Amino acid sequence: MAKKILIIEADPTALRLTEYTLKQRGYQVITTSNGLEGIITAQKEAPDLIILDVMLPGVDGYEVCKRLRAGIQTAEIPILIISGKAREEDIAVGFKAGANDYLPKPATPSNIIARVERLLLVRPDSKMGIITFLNPGEIPGMTVLLSEIAAALNELDKQVTLVEVGPAAGNKTKAPQEAHGRVILETTPGDAEKSGPACETLPSGIRLLHVTENAEDASDAMQNSLQVLRGMCGTTDYLLIDLPFKPSPFTRSLLASAELAVIASGYKIKDLGELHNIVKLLNFSDVPLSKIAGLLVDTAGDFSAASLGSIKPYFEANLGIDLAGTVSFDAKTYQLSYLENQPIIKSGLNNQFGISIRQIARYVIAHDVMKLDPLRIPSAPRAEKGK
Repeated sequence: MAKKILIIEADPTALRLTEYTLKQRGYQVITTSNGLEGIITAQKEAPDLIILDVMLPGVDGYEVCKRLRAGIQTAEIPILIISGKAREEDIAVGFKAGANDYLPKPATPSNIIARVERLLLVRPDSKMGIITFLNPGEIPGMTVLLSEIAAALNELDKQVTLVEVGPAAGNKTKAPQEAHGRVILETTPGDAEKSGPACETLPSGIRLLHVTENAEDASDAMQNSLQVLRGMCGTTDYLLIDLPFKPSPFTRSLLASAELAVIASGYKIKDLGELHNIVKLLNFSDVPLSKIAGLLVDTAGDFSAASLGSIKPYFEANLGIDLAGTVSFDAKTYQLSYLENQPIIKSGLNNQFGISIRQIARYVIAHDVMKLDPLRIPSAPRAEKGK
């Protein structure tokens, strides 16, 4: 069935161009030229995506975006703003209001299609995606975040396995649960006697695979772990790998095989400075900038994800990489909630947290399509390797 797209656009010429472009691509299109009518139509029609202008009569596009994000029926519909208001501060306001992407006018048909397909999670092939998550600052709560991203991907009909990289068997002094302060993981019966990586099952039903690594290039454990990961291509859509940030053959091999390397970071100036250095280091290690993204995390819950999201234009212009998402949550409280039998995003504890996690999941799925359209908003030259 064709995807349904709602266009809220006051300019008749731009409306006709966008409508024609989308219909030529096979999409079902609904249109309106008024912000309030757009909100009502979105609630009634439940479109798969909304294209929104800023300059609308009555209620402007920023306010429409905010109201759509606040509505239960429309909170998670992807929103693409296409507007002639293209200054950096205008774009920041758009992202802060809840837009998923922002495209300046005049927008070409190819750019419109590229952005739409990105947000609709079109994936060019069924190849398994290896997504590594690096946590150089040892931000607490990453286990929770990865399990929640996995749950959000499951909602989008993707099969996901979490992978936790630990020291080689000879270096282990604790069971995986004890080593990471987790006592709620249920080990699959018989895993203790197996020679391969141990697999556990989270209360949510998501698989967690423990693999070992060793600093020695010829390590049997390392080679075995890599073979297991590569052998899972036919059984899962995504491997989300909690990868230690340290130089080792194992780490380099996984980064080389990964579709995307996401670096978790705090949001303060010193954190962003450290993140910039890590990006340069990865780039020197032959990880292209197109395969690196950032994830800003506020584990004190002091700021809303929307406030963190206002950093996006500055972040992407100055670091030369995508901002995959922003998350604000109380790590200590959510670690306790991790004991529940369902993902936090389904518990209703924090609706904004769920929206943030699902946006990250959408980014992960859409990454292949994003590479087809390297244009960034606001546009800025990427840092050259070695500079």
